[in-house]
Amino acid sequence: MSVHACHCTDCQTLSGSAFGLSMVLNLSDIEVTLGELQVNDFTASKNRMHRHHCAKCGVAIWFSSPSYEGIIAIKPGTLDDTSGLRPIAHMWYRSAQPWLDVGDDAPVFQEQPSFEELLELGRKS
Repeated sequence: MSVHACHCTDCQTLSGSAFGLSMVLNLSDIEVTLGELQVNDFTASKNRMHRHHCAKCGVAIWFSSPSYEGIIAIKPGTLDDTSGLRPIAHMWYRSAQPWLDVGDDAPVFQEQPSFEELLELGRKS
């Protein structure tokens, strides 16, 4: 499982925080066992995205994109146990809040790393 922190302004807005955390998974690796999901379409950084959220409370569960069929970015804060999760990378750091110091050994990318770079970092972690 690869968790990354995105500091782009879109993720700051969507998360209501200084950055957004995402964990990349295959859609086939998860199962929704309670509640219903709703999907909203939007555009972020010129990419068409789908926000999958709880129909009852509205919390975002994961995001997907037609550009990466079968791959999702789940929001780790929705998991019951996140104690073992650490970001493998920080991206779009040029948009990070000026007071933020990541304070870890994860690589920092000023913009968007390639999907292949993220996969390689995930393999190494």
